[in-house]
Amino acid sequence: MNKKAIYIASTKELAGKSLVTVALASIAKDLCQNVGYFKPVGVESATDEKGEPLDEDAETMRTILNIKDEASFVCPLVIRKDAFIEQFTDVEASEVVNKLELAYKTVSRGKELILIEGPPTLSVGAFLGCPVPKLAVDFDSKILLVEKFEDDLIVDDVLQARDYCTKWKAELYGVILNQVPPAKMLKARNIVKPAIEKNGIKVIGIIPEDRTINALTINEIYAAIGGKILAGKDGMEKTVSTVLIGAMTPESAVRYFRKAKNELVITGGDRTDIIFAALEAGVSALVLTGNLYPSVKIFPRADELKVPMILVPFDTYNTLQIIQKIVGRIKPTDNVRINRARKLVKENVDWKQIL
Repeated sequence: MNKKAIYIASTKELAGKSLVTVALASIAKDLCQNVGYFKPVGVESATDEKGEPLDEDAETMRTILNIKDEASFVCPLVIRKDAFIEQFTDVEASEVVNKLELAYKTVSRGKELILIEGPPTLSVGAFLGCPVPKLAVDFDSKILLVEKFEDDLIVDDVLQARDYCTKWKAELYGVILNQVPPAKMLKARNIVKPAIEKNGIKVIGIIPEDRTINALTINEIYAAIGGKILAGKDGMEKTVSTVLIGAMTPESAVRYFRKAKNELVITGGDRTDIIFAALEAGVSALVLTGNLYPSVKIFPRADELKVPMILVPFDTYNTLQIIQKIVGRIKPTDNVRINRARKLVKENVDWKQIL
């Protein structure tokens, strides 16, 4: 049986590789293809019961595809982002490469299609002799780039990726432009796509920005920042698209809050006036900083409106920094995001050409 392997990679973090991988896996299963999944190099985002590092995206795919192989085969190398040099000080690169090749043989056995998901960037793993282009050649796979559309520099990023792949004699199969803002969609289609394709690289899809995919739930934010839920527990599944700081007069705050949608407001717990204004403006949630409790008179109104109020010990600035680093990851039970990812790829990507 001929096996097809697609290596889904990107030049920058948070480009949307997991979204595309989940969608392609789902579509391939509908076509009755026997689909496998492999993530040779992952980055720690959780730990198992023994305290060992796990890559959550790999664990999600194991569940979605009902993969029976152990996590150590599906994602054999998980690096600790802030301590990977120490983690592998005494490890030979050849040992790591052999381990990855053995794991790949195991998870790909009997599969018609293998979706290989890359780490945050093409170069992650280079210090151990396993950057994406080198592994793509080892696994006889084609590289599909997923690139977040931010500005014109995306053209340079794609061309540099091609040159990097050429060094290893890896095949850059094509590129998907992802998370394209509505205001830049025409430019992506009429200017950026031709600029990339005139350099011999196929643009296989242009996926618009989607708030359903990118929005965080209050539960996801709470899991990251911790703290204590004071009221509004029934609204923990609401989504957040905008984060605002409440540090102005109540009159200004009301106008400010009403301009945004699905907003989370961060303010000091002692700013009872701002908290009341936010509740009446219809915000999604409030994070109260400094471990300062607001007036208990606010709690019944927050419960009535189902607006979670979370008390945290951090100051406003550090709370904002923590929240801005949170990523809304697709989880096995997250049918809304999974179905949305599938729809986006089916409608905006030439998935038949890929699969």
